[in-house]
Amino acid sequence: MKKNLLLAALVAAVCAGGPVHADDTPSTSIGGLMLVDLTDVKTQSNGADVDPTGYGVDVKRFYIAINHVFDDTWSANFTTDFNYSSSTGETQVFAKKAYLQQHIADTATLRYGAAEMPWIPYVEGFYGYRFVERALADRLGVGNTVDWGVHFLGHTDSVSYAVSAVNGNGYKNPSRSKGRDEEARVGFGPVDGLTFALGYYTGKLGQDTEAVPALNTASRADFLGVWKAKGLTAGVEYFSADNFSKTAVTTAATDKADGYSLFGSYDFPGTAYSVFARYDGAKPSKDLAPDQRDKYWNLGVAWKTTANLTWALAYKHEKLSDTGSETKTDEFGIWGQVKF
Repeated sequence: MKKNLLLAALVAAVCAGGPVHADDTPSTSIGGLMLVDLTDVKTQSNGADVDPTGYGVDVKRFYIAINHVFDDTWSANFTTDFNYSSSTGETQVFAKKAYLQQHIADTATLRYGAAEMPWIPYVEGFYGYRFVERALADRLGVGNTVDWGVHFLGHTDSVSYAVSAVNGNGYKNPSRSKGRDEEARVGFGPVDGLTFALGYYTGKLGQDTEAVPALNTASRADFLGVWKAKGLTAGVEYFSADNFSKTAVTTAATDKADGYSLFGSYDFPGTAYSVFARYDGAKPSKDLAPDQRDKYWNLGVAWKTTANLTWALAYKHEKLSDTGSETKTDEFGIWGQVKF
């Protein structure tokens, strides 16, 4: 019954698109984003050097985005990305986003297909240094940035919101399971510069199939508080998650995780320079590995050579410790963000 009601609501929304006007002129634009770094990495496991260690150049992300506008209501987006496949020894291009958008009003926009999820991209917009490091939930693997499904979003002057009903497997896997996963977020700005947001996720992570039924439900609750004023950004993110892995969903054992991120930056007035720092603390497996701790921090200075070229000289450190084991990673170098 719920699935039929959802389908009926979507049909009604599509039919509400309105007629085409004679002055609606289709247009197509192409853009891109590259995240690149030149760094020295040192990784140690229980005091011994292990891989990855050494100098290297990485292109962590390279997006090519094609956006076509049909009229004031309808548009479509197709964004490619790539990764390295160890099984073939080659890089592979794949679809990161592929959706049809129906813009009814600023308070109501629908996206059908692989589109951004409500939480992680929203946090990245406030953090501002995604090219140096992913946001907390993304870094720890307790959320997807993009997934296949139906996405509703909108905003007023002081409130923003988004809801997604998705397959749950992430953008690389559009396969279906018996149910759908749901994520929602609401953000509120009580005064200029101050934003609070709450988020929630629930579902089976795409693992509930006829062949292998899911035994547990994954869920995650989120909080974000950010202050932006006169070049200063200060924020805190927190999450608490249950069974947020495909293993935890499909096996009898249950698990919990939580973590927080403190981040800040300052843009020097009248210059192209800024400074930034961040500290994360997390308990990735509170039930199955209660002594496990993840600690991460970074700091650096960033500058713009043009409006579309941003660079950062930064240092990053992460330590994952458990009873009798410790893995440390230190990385120093230059990170870059290239938009076109």
